[in-house]
Amino acid sequence: MLEKGKISTLQMQFIIIPTIIATGILSIPSMAAQLAVHDMWMTPIAGSIIGFITVFLVWKLHELFPRMTPIQYNEKILGKILGSMLSFFLIFFYLHNTGLIVRQYTDFITMNVLTETPELIFSLSIMVVSALAVRGGIEVIARSAVICTTIFMLSSLSLLLLIKDMDVSLLLPIMENGITPVLKGGFVFGAWYSELFLLAFIFPFLNREKISVKPGILATIYIMLIFFYVNFFVLTVLGVTAGNQLYPVYSLIRAISVFDFFENFEVIITASWVLGNFVKISMFLYVVSLALAQLLRLSDYRIVVYPISLFIILFSQWGLPNYVVLVDYMKNIQPTYFLLVQVILPLCLLLIALARGMRGRKTN
Repeated sequence: MLEKGKISTLQMQFIIIPTIIATGILSIPSMAAQLAVHDMWMTPIAGSIIGFITVFLVWKLHELFPRMTPIQYNEKILGKILGSMLSFFLIFFYLHNTGLIVRQYTDFITMNVLTETPELIFSLSIMVVSALAVRGGIEVIARSAVICTTIFMLSSLSLLLLIKDMDVSLLLPIMENGITPVLKGGFVFGAWYSELFLLAFIFPFLNREKISVKPGILATIYIMLIFFYVNFFVLTVLGVTAGNQLYPVYSLIRAISVFDFFENFEVIITASWVLGNFVKISMFLYVVSLALAQLLRLSDYRIVVYPISLFIILFSQWGLPNYVVLVDYMKNIQPTYFLLVQVILPLCLLLIALARGMRGRKTN
């Protein structure tokens, strides 16, 4: 087995929460405000439906194929040729997606924090640190995630300092244009919720033989509440003007002032956000490395970590001349693309497996 480490379900949740929300809390509120306007606070709830469906599909596939990742049970379900083709596509998908994550990370830093520093410096630094964690295995990622996620989540409490600036009247009128804008905004959120499919690469390494769907469902609920919390503050403080800003959450943080003395909270928030992105990038890099090693039948996935890291840096620049193009991709292309790959494809795999009579642990 390429990975001999084992983690707990709690550590799994510490990994998956920043893996979903780290980039989402910066980018989605603006897109949700454009699509749903006054109803943007409801969009995380609507989008969470995709998350719950994804978790259920991953859990059912794991029940049929315990101790197997998607790369391994693709061949069991589809045969060697078709299964290998699908696995290669998944590897390319996550390789490209990791490049986009790194691009979002570097764009934010260079546009808001260190504007004179080349993007390549940030790409290299985050990839080197993430690669070191990935080479340590799933246990190292999990232990790092416990610390980084705790700091990341605690820093979000700083939004509570804006309670005095909230205007709940900005929530009105509710559903002025019906439920359609809410569903459109929820569909954008669905792209991030669909990344819960990564649980399929974590379930085989949990330290319990019988895994229930409950930990994944709880993680989805936590993610939904965090997204709701952020969107609620964005709307009640900035109003519909949030749709005109690239990073509305960052604008909120910069507006925090306690007694006109404690200010510049964005420094602390940015530092904690970097920790959240470290967990996210590490998890994606781990999945790509493990998947490629399993597809090529390598004895150790660690030998491909550094080469893949270089490819990810290249993908972070490929086809994305500026942040405007990236936002357009995330808003108009990514939701459908991610839904097809991380929800529809697993559903098809599950239906084919059930149709072929692959039931329970007897399969292995």
